[in-house]
Amino acid sequence: MAIPNTDGNGTSTDWSLQSVVTEVNPTTDDLVDCFADATGASFDQAYKGDLDRLLNFRNYGAVTASGVASATITTAGIQKAGDGTYAATQDITSGSGSGATFNITLTNLAATAISSITAAGTGYAVGDTITLVFTNIAGSRQVTAVVLTVATLG
Repeated sequence: MAIPNTDGNGTSTDWSLQSVVTEVNPTTDDLVDCFADATGASFDQAYKGDLDRLLNFRNYGAVTASGVASATITTAGIQKAGDGTYAATQDITSGSGSGATFNITLTNLAATAISSITAAGTGYAVGDTITLVFTNIAGSRQVTAVVLTVATLG
């Protein structure tokens, strides 16, 4: 069961620290431990904020988004390919997501931009890393991997 968004009156009076403890099941029943034991992908992005207040748990667990909405380049890699935009798919991930595909801009042999997310995939969490393989660059020309970090879900 998820933490409710409101009680129907635009307030959060129908949930409390106890409802968060029940949902998160932390090792101790305090707010700090709730944040420590919470799953990042379960926070509603509208309320996530700085993760320092009970309000941040509003709608926690009701979020079903698991596809990559945005990511950042963590490791630019080295690709023996000309400048341009190339299709890439997930090779491995630090999480359990799958199916995300991207168009990556290479400049001077390294990834410089995520031109587009062509498929969001499913099962990702914010902070997951995705190591890419380029579908139109021969494997022997991919010297080091490009790694992305999931920034937001959608």
